[in-house]
Amino acid sequence: MNRLYIGAIALLLAQPALAADIRLVTEEYPPFNLTYNGKIAGLATDLVEATFQKAGVSYTLEMLPWARAYSMAETTPGTCVYSTTETPERKDKFLWVGPLVNNDWVLMGRATGSPAVSKLEEAKPYTIGGYNGDALALFLEQQGYKVELSPRDDLNPTKLANGRIDFWATGSESGPHLAQQMGIKGLKTVATFKNTVMSLACNKGTDAAIVAKLQASLDAVRAKR
Repeated sequence: MNRLYIGAIALLLAQPALAADIRLVTEEYPPFNLTYNGKIAGLATDLVEATFQKAGVSYTLEMLPWARAYSMAETTPGTCVYSTTETPERKDKFLWVGPLVNNDWVLMGRATGSPAVSKLEEAKPYTIGGYNGDALALFLEQQGYKVELSPRDDLNPTKLANGRIDFWATGSESGPHLAQQMGIKGLKTVATFKNTVMSLACNKGTDAAIVAKLQASLDAVRAKR
């Protein structure tokens, strides 16, 4: 083996590995994104991965606390976070690929023992559980509701069942699923107050051509489902 060949191999090995096109970050938010048997899975994850595969766009995927994941996507080009609720306040902060899933905003209460309300406005005097960085909790705070924040949403079903909060503001799909997975019974939806969709939110410095390719691929994937 000649010196030139050996030198070429050494040069190749010294080169850094090519970075993925997109860094994907998400949170534990079943049934949309969750860790199952050591792998990141869920309804939204399946759709996101199918979209990237169809588009031929490479990616890495990490599970992080929501506030950190959202902040990374907001500040770092080439980073996208899901499942992110589309809101007017967030619209201009990201480049969007969606929708991925529907997850309307609801109030959940105890089947017995919660104050009698049938719409959000009637819950104004009461304490509502939410979690840090969540669009739903931020919306309620901006509207003047008393929101008790937890670090994670999975703490709220227990707090509600134990009477530490009067209501839990959550998603129409994610909330009941989370309570069921935790084995917490006796909770019910008492009001639906906003129709929402959740999407992939990409940093505005991300290559717009890649984002457009992902949107076209998502549309094609959804059309077949």
